[in-house]
Amino acid sequence: MGKTKAGKGKIVARIFLVIGILLSMTAGSGLAYVKHTGDKMLGLMNYDKSNKVSGMDLSKYALDSDTEIVNILLVGADKNLDEQDKDVERRSDSMMIATLDIKHNKLKLTSLMRDMYVDIPGYGGYKLNAAYSFGGIKLLYKTLAKNFGIKLDGYVEVNFDAFVNVIDELGGIEVNLTDSEALNLRQTNYIKRRKYRSVKKGKQIFNGQQALGYCRIRHGKRQPDGHYPGVYTASGKGDDYGRTQRLTMQAILKKVKQLSPEEMIELAEVIMPNVKTDVDEQDIYSYLLAVVRMGTTKIHQFSLPIEGGYTSQTIRGQSCLVPDLPSNKSALKKFLFKS
Repeated sequence: MGKTKAGKGKIVARIFLVIGILLSMTAGSGLAYVKHTGDKMLGLMNYDKSNKVSGMDLSKYALDSDTEIVNILLVGADKNLDEQDKDVERRSDSMMIATLDIKHNKLKLTSLMRDMYVDIPGYGGYKLNAAYSFGGIKLLYKTLAKNFGIKLDGYVEVNFDAFVNVIDELGGIEVNLTDSEALNLRQTNYIKRRKYRSVKKGKQIFNGQQALGYCRIRHGKRQPDGHYPGVYTASGKGDDYGRTQRLTMQAILKKVKQLSPEEMIELAEVIMPNVKTDVDEQDIYSYLLAVVRMGTTKIHQFSLPIEGGYTSQTIRGQSCLVPDLPSNKSALKKFLFKS
């Protein structure tokens, strides 16, 4: 074997999806083998018993919950490009809520925009991703509880090293660059190592660092007049969604599905050490079994702040998405618990 804000969120979602495939695709080999394989894979993860979100005292907040609906906080932790080799804390560059809705027989994924301006307990108004930097998982959960009134049943954190390592382990993936994308990657430091920045228009094989740099594209390099030129995908769009959908979902999963059980285990050995969770193995197995019984792989998606439910403002020199809390809170609860 060989985000962008929105982009980073999709990277993390696909990492978790790859993990799920690795845990489930050996089912045809017999229960005993599946259990043995699952134990080996899950044993590689880092279990965080000191930060169990289910045991936090949040009694002063009115939180909605349902025994037939499981909500897990997914966090993608990263460093800035110039911090990769320095001893600094990771920050939550991607935050989502994965929902196992047994009541309505649905799988759901809620994206939480990191630039959403919220009230962080003990700190006041900041962007949502600052909560993790200030106080880790517990403060991030408390922030979500205070602003949106929802109960969470656990968390899973993955760092972006996993994304790089998975693609390298798979021998790279094919990317088809436009002129503007190739120019952007040559002119910026989105690709960490300079020697990998010599990319060109058209189809080529990207290694892990090149693929991560590709998904980081937000806009062109700032010009002397202060504007940022667009960077367009093959569809002619300048947004991040087409870029990351083309890249990770089709390219990574296509290769994963071609792996033998032994190769899947090898890939799990690359991914799992980059994953940390407070959910114990028994609960993970019960969640996976519930998904199998539901018989669906469709993921219903939602994002906060909702469209039309926020204003773009510059606060302390930073661009923020200031949500209308009542409408966003109501929309989130409806998506998680009532639909």
